[in-house]
Amino acid sequence: EKAPPAPSASASLVDAGNKFCPVSGDKVSGKHFVEYQGKKYGLCCKMCAGKFKKNPEKYLMAMVNQELTGKPVESHDHHMH
Repeated sequence: EKAPPAPSASASLVDAGNKFCPVSGDKVSGKHFVEYQGKKYGLCCKMCAGKFKKNPEKYLMAMVNQELTGKPVESHDHHMH
């Protein structure tokens, strides 16, 4: 069941509560976030926000797999901080 699209006011955002950055597979920083379809996803750094916005579906699938298995997806490009 899909909820109706919420207005883009940040009060209506749902925190996705992800533990791993969808882009890098690293632990989320707690300071960096990206919004997508009414949800707020944690990121490890601000660099990942741009990558996420280019291909959100790909990164969300990777994140879901990682949350389920506890392992990062091999196809990620890792970056240096």
